[in-house]
Amino acid sequence: MLTNLWYVVLPSSQLTDGLMPVQLLGQPFVAFRDDAGVAHVLSDICVHRGGSLSAGSKVGNSVQCPYHGWRFGADGVCSQIPAQPDLRIPAKARVDAYPTLERYGWIWAFLGDLPESERPALPTLDWIDDPAIRVVAGHFDWQASWDRIIENGLDFAHAPFVHGSTFGDPDHPEIESFEVDSDAWSGSAQMLMRRPARKGLLRRKSSTEFVSVATVPGFHLSGPCTTLELELPNGWRIYIVSAHVPIDANRTRTWWMMGRTFLRSRLLDRRFIASNIRIFEQDHAVLKNVRPERVPDSFQQEVSLKSDALQIAFRKDVQALEQRGWRIDEERLARTFTGRKACAIPSPERRQIRAWAIEPIPLVDITHESE
Repeated sequence: MLTNLWYVVLPSSQLTDGLMPVQLLGQPFVAFRDDAGVAHVLSDICVHRGGSLSAGSKVGNSVQCPYHGWRFGADGVCSQIPAQPDLRIPAKARVDAYPTLERYGWIWAFLGDLPESERPALPTLDWIDDPAIRVVAGHFDWQASWDRIIENGLDFAHAPFVHGSTFGDPDHPEIESFEVDSDAWSGSAQMLMRRPARKGLLRRKSSTEFVSVATVPGFHLSGPCTTLELELPNGWRIYIVSAHVPIDANRTRTWWMMGRTFLRSRLLDRRFIASNIRIFEQDHAVLKNVRPERVPDSFQQEVSLKSDALQIAFRKDVQALEQRGWRIDEERLARTFTGRKACAIPSPERRQIRAWAIEPIPLVDITHESE
């Protein structure tokens, strides 16, 4: 799991007037809106006696801890200590506050301490706001790691075997050669996928004919998410984005949206949602049993082929970020912190302010790793 990336916290529509507890990267957070409707995300651990802020209440623009009533503003700074109202509030009476954005119907939080100029951009998903495209959305919970799930979304060689009853073609599993276009934050490829032609209004019955579908799968490490664009020969288009958010090391929540340029009646939304969930369920049946649970650290621990080029580009980008020292040290976290002392994802304010009661989450020591 990585710090210093944007993560989807929840859909904008789900954050209303109250407090919302959220778990990301194995850590607790609280999301809320201030009186102006702006979304905020704080670490969910009160620095006084460890109370869960999300179990408290929102008072004006502040979050009030349910244990002793300490209040924390959107900047994470304690503004009130009821037991000693005349006390000068200690400098360490603050929790981490994280940059947030609302875009494409989701609330995104930057879980890291990078200054704004160094943060990655969000993926471009302009089709979500296009009135000519009908968009449906949902979520799916996995017993699988975020990196395995992303690689699965980039892997079309599994479609004939995992999705033979939905869109894969078991009789034609061949993958034609393709080129990968990638940079430090994202990657994509243009492929031509064959699938059985579908008959009927919703194309549910397969015929003996086949159609070629122009397919553009991709990934972006903001989210982190996979993207997919499909163009049928008749010009119909499908767009899908899936933000795969680590709840912890081996549990992931996927927030997804699917857009279509055809059959745009609201009455058909339920069918498209069910179809998308069915595909996730088929993938989950395989991924929950994959070993090791996480993507191996070494390329030599698995056998890869040219058809795996997009997954390899993803692995290289992730490893490059790990070499920046952004990988959470899960072993030290479990050994030293869990059940013994609290920690938090460091926020940008930690670069300016040194007084903190809660320690930063342990990260893998890349200096030690390279020795």
